Amino acid sequence: MTHPFQTRARAIAMQCAFTLLAALFIVAIAGPVWAQMMNSADTARKGRYLAAIACSTCHQVALAQRSAPVLAPPAPSFNSIAQRPDINADVLEHFITTTRRSVDHPASMPNPYLMEYQVQEVVTYILSLRK
Repeated sequence: MTHPFQTRARAIAMQCAFTLLAALFIVAIAGPVWAQMMNSADTARKGRYLAAIACSTCHQVALAQRSAPVLAPPAPSFNSIAQRPDINADVLEHFITTTRRSVDHPASMPNPYLMEYQVQEVVTYILSLRK
C-alpha cells in the first residue's frame, strides 16, 4: 500500500514535468518566430539608417526625415513604394541591384554601391513601411 504523501508527491512531480515539457514546447515553437521577428526589426532599423545616408538625397526615406530630397521632382518616397501592390522583396532587390543611370536613361537611379546584405536591410526597411 502506498502512503498518501508518496501519491501526492508523485502527482506534483508529474504536474511539474508536464508544465516543464509544455514550456519547452512553447519555447521551441515560439523561439524561432520571436528571433526572426527581432532579427527582422533589427534589419529594418539598419536599413532605415543606411537608406537615410544613401537614399535620402533623392527619396523621402522616412516621414520624419531631417531634410527634403534635393532631386526635383523627388524620386518616389519609400512609403509610397511600400504601398504598391506589385512590390515584394524580390522586385525591390532586383530594382536596387540592376537599375542604373546611363546615357540612354539619365533619369534612372544611380548605382548605390550597396553590398548584398545592405540591399536586404534596405528592402526589409521599405517592406516594414507597409500598412
